[in-house]
Amino acid sequence: MTLKQTSAETTTVERRTADAIERAEAERDRIEEKATAFEEFGERVREVSADAGQQGGGATASANGRLGQSAGSTLAVGTATGTASASAAESVREAFTETVLPYADAGTLSEAMADELSAELAAALSPAAGGFAPGLKAQLVSRIEARRKEVGLLADAIGAERDRIREVADELDAITEWLADADETPLLQLGFEELRERHDRLASFRETCDRLADERQSAVRGTQNDGLTGIRESELLDHLYGEFEADYPVLADLAELDAALADCQRAVRSHLCARV
Repeated sequence: MTLKQTSAETTTVERRTADAIERAEAERDRIEEKATAFEEFGERVREVSADAGQQGGGATASANGRLGQSAGSTLAVGTATGTASASAAESVREAFTETVLPYADAGTLSEAMADELSAELAAALSPAAGGFAPGLKAQLVSRIEARRKEVGLLADAIGAERDRIREVADELDAITEWLADADETPLLQLGFEELRERHDRLASFRETCDRLADERQSAVRGTQNDGLTGIRESELLDHLYGEFEADYPVLADLAELDAALADCQRAVRSHLCARV
C-alpha cells in the first residue's frame, strides 16, 4: 500500500495486498498443476517394466546350463537384458521430462530429478548407471507418491494464505473506503460532536490495524503440518513474495494505513482543541 498525502485532509491509497492475492492465486494454480504432473509421472512409471534385469539374469543362467549353448548366444542374451533395462530407465527419464520438469526449479534434467526426487534416485536413473536396477521401481513409486502429497500440501498452504489475505483485504477496503468518503467533507465544516465521532472512529480503525497486524505476525511464525511434512509460514511467504519490494506486503500495508490514520487523528484533535 502506498499512501500519498495530497492535502491536510485527503489521502489516496494504492494497495500491495491486491498484488499479494494475485500472486498467491497464480502460484496455487501452478503448484496444483505440479501435483497433477507428479500424479501423471507416477502412472507412467508404474507402466514401465521393472523385470528386465531379473528376467535377464534368469535367462542367462538358463542359457549357460543348456547343452550346446554357445558363448555368443549367452552374450546376446546379456546384451538384450542390458538394453531392455537401459530402455526402461530412459522411459522414466522421458516421463519425468514431459511431466514434472516444466514445474521444477532446477535447470538441467539431472539437477531437477535430484531436487524433486533425490540425489540417489537421480543417480540410479542416470544413463551412467546402466539401467533400471531391481527394486528401483518400488522406491521410485514411493518417492513420487510422497512428493505428490508434499506438493499438494504446499498448494493447500498457498490457498490458505490467499484466503487469509483476502479477509485482511476486505477489512482494509472498508477502512479506506470510509476514509475516502470522510475526506469529501473538510474538517472545518464539522461540528464538535462530529469531530469527536470521527476521532473515535479513527481510533477504532487503528485498533483494527493492530489486531490484524498481530494476527498476521502470529501466522508468519506458524507452521502448517499434515503429519507428512511441515511448511513454515515464513518460508511460504518468502516463496510467494521474495520478489516483492516489501518482504511482508500485508504488514507493510497495515503499517502505512495505521500511520495515515494517526495523521488523520492528529488533524482532528487539532480542530477539537481549537473548538474548546
